Amino acid sequence: MKPVGESPTQPKSESTALPGSVALYPMSAYTQGIRKPGYFHLIHFEEGQTDRLNRFVPHRHDFFEVIWLRSGGGHVRSDLRSLPVRPRTLFFTSPGQVHAWELTGPAHGEIASFTSEFFAISSENPGLLGKMPFLYARASDPILYLDVAEGRRVDELFAQLHADGAEATPGRDDIVRAYLTILLTYARQAFARRAPESSANAPVADLLSRRFRLALEEHFPRLLEVNEYAELLHVSRTHLNDHLRQELGHTASEIIHERIVLEAKRLLANTTLTSAQIAYRLRFQDPSYFGRFFRRSTGLTPGDYREQVHADTLAS
Repeated sequence: MKPVGESPTQPKSESTALPGSVALYPMSAYTQGIRKPGYFHLIHFEEGQTDRLNRFVPHRHDFFEVIWLRSGGGHVRSDLRSLPVRPRTLFFTSPGQVHAWELTGPAHGEIASFTSEFFAISSENPGLLGKMPFLYARASDPILYLDVAEGRRVDELFAQLHADGAEATPGRDDIVRAYLTILLTYARQAFARRAPESSANAPVADLLSRRFRLALEEHFPRLLEVNEYAELLHVSRTHLNDHLRQELGHTASEIIHERIVLEAKRLLANTTLTSAQIAYRLRFQDPSYFGRFFRRSTGLTPGDYREQVHADTLAS
């Protein structure tokens, strides 16, 4: 069976694909011979609908994207959710997030892609990206619907990004970083205005919590033990668990388990991998234990969950 996400017109060398899975597009697939080399990439959305990477099938990246649609309509699949798209939509994707576009007609807008390295982000210094409620967060949908005045401001920022990011001049990357910082911070403020009582307007998580979240994304699923993350973050297991429970309401173990369940759901919903294959991919030595773990977390067996997702997809 051909892997989902592999287009007949798309050479395998243009993207990598997990077996029986969604396409995985690395940043190199975007930057080789297209427009901008390096750690960021800028194109118009309409170019993205016709380039060599098929965005209309489930796929994921190893980088971040900010997608601005000034016109167009339909839906975008974001992991396990289907979110409406309409004119003046701002959408965000994080590394590993499965998504696909379902547009009802022509759409026009902009795409800014960048890696964590572009912002010099690491688990030691989560910095800017660690403050954004729409990046990696599970509680907030990574989408904003802007009014006319807000949309005009985003258009102006993208116009500056294209103008100043077009040529490899001295200081170009610094200018692009500055405009992206303004764009992300503006989006953070817009999230807070729309949900003043939600986590989008909550105080930014403290440094250790942000470092843990980022480290988990960087090293998942290679590292799955609390001790491994405590050592990586130079704290004791007890301190890490107690601190996260106080700041986030969950221990490190609970957050790691949530991340395992999310990845299992992604693979069950978007791939043909068997439950046993998914178990081994998530470092379970016993597939039957993975089944019990998943059922305890979701109330469903892996097979029942897959059937439910597929039935819901057909119904929609």
